[in-house]
Amino acid sequence: MESPYTALMSGLAIFSDFLFPVLMVVGLFLLLWESVQYKKRIRYLEITLGALSKLNGIQLNDPTLVPPEVRKALDEGHRLKAIRLYRKITGANLKEASEAVDVLLKKK
Repeated sequence: MESPYTALMSGLAIFSDFLFPVLMVVGLFLLLWESVQYKKRIRYLEITLGALSKLNGIQLNDPTLVPPEVRKALDEGHRLKAIRLYRKITGANLKEASEAVDVLLKKK
């Protein structure tokens, strides 16, 4: 007959050998799934905000709202770096980023 301590240790061995990695994979999957859902929700809200602002005649492309890293790159004369930074920080596509940087250059 096996002692309670031995039974506990054998149960823990099963947990650490099989169940723990499975739980880690499931946990990582759930975190990834939640992240994807948040990104979809944020994109939906951005589209809705854009539509509402157009309907009300509000322009949200205020160049004063550009991240400071982009302004610094422009001040140093690095247009392409500014576009890359703008895209990375805001998630804009190439055309949007290029237009935003061009607006900033014209206002200089």
